[in-house]
Amino acid sequence: MRRLVATIVVLVVVVASRAANAKLPEPPDEVTVVETGRAPCGLAAFGGELWVGVYESGRVLRLDRAGRVLRRHRVGRWACQVAVDERAAWVTRDNADEVVRIEPRSGRLTRIRIVSPLDVTLAAGSAWVTSFTTGMVTRIDAQSGRSSRSWRVGGHPTGIAVCGGQIWVGHGRSATWLTSIDPRTGRTRRVDVVVRNPRMPQCIDGELWVTTENAALRVSPRTGEILGHFQLGTTLAEAGPARSGIGGARAIWVTNKERSLVHRIDPVSGHVVDSFPAGAGALAQARFGGAVWISSFAGTDVRRFVP
Repeated sequence: MRRLVATIVVLVVVVASRAANAKLPEPPDEVTVVETGRAPCGLAAFGGELWVGVYESGRVLRLDRAGRVLRRHRVGRWACQVAVDERAAWVTRDNADEVVRIEPRSGRLTRIRIVSPLDVTLAAGSAWVTSFTTGMVTRIDAQSGRSSRSWRVGGHPTGIAVCGGQIWVGHGRSATWLTSIDPRTGRTRRVDVVVRNPRMPQCIDGELWVTTENAALRVSPRTGEILGHFQLGTTLAEAGPARSGIGGARAIWVTNKERSLVHRIDPVSGHVVDSFPAGAGALAQARFGGAVWISSFAGTDVRRFVP
C-alpha cells in the first residue's frame, strides 16, 4: 500500500457560477461521520449506494444516503479502489495482486489476478485496471471476468479514467506523460504534460483534471493541450464536481492527505480561496446524495460534507 499512498490524493471540483467580487463561500458543513474500520480508501457511488473499500479490514461497505451500513462484503485485506455499475462492483487489492468482482445481489466474489493493481474504471463493457509495477493496463470483460487484452504503457501506471471517449492513464514516479487508449481500436497515444508524476486523471464536465506531485492540471482530452496549471503544494489526488453553497461560487476542492485538509481553489485565477479540515489523511471523494463524501485513510471513517 506504500505505493498507493505515494500516488494518491484527492482533487474535487465544485461547480457553480461566480459573480465578480462575490462573497467567499463559507466552509462546508460536516454533517455525518461514519465509522468504517481502519484506512477507508476508495469510494464509488451508484444506484443509491456509496461503496467504500476499507484497506486494513478487507471489507467493502455499502452505505445509504444517511450513512447507514446496508451490507458488508469481506474481500480480503488491502481492499481499496472501487468502480461500480449495474452489473458488478470491482475492487483493487494491490498487495494481494488481484481485482475482486462483487455481484451486488448475491455477493458472489470472482477473483482475477492482476499484479499490483492501483486503480479501476468501467467503460465499453469492460473493467480497465492499471498495474503499477508491471507498467500494464489490462482490459477485463465485465460479464465473464476474463482478461481480453493488455497494453504495456510503462511509467508506473496509477489512476485511470474515461474522458472524451478515451481511456486515460496516469503515471507515477519520474513519468511526465499521460497515456490514452481508444477502446474501439486499441490504439494508444502518449500525451506529454512536462511535469513529473501526473498520477490521478478524472473527467469533469468533459475536461481532464490531473494531479501531479504538487499541482493540478486541466487538460483537453481532444488535443492534449494543458488548459490550466494550478500550483498547490504536496500530496494531491482525485477530481469531481460538486455544488458550492454560496450564490454559485466556483471552486476546486483538493484533499491534502498529509495535512488532513481540503483546499478550495478559484480555477479562473488559480488562487487558493481557503482550506478546511477533513478527516485524518483525507483521501478519496465521491458525490452522493447531494453531498461530498471524503475518506480518512489515516483514520477510521468517511465524512459527509454539504457544500
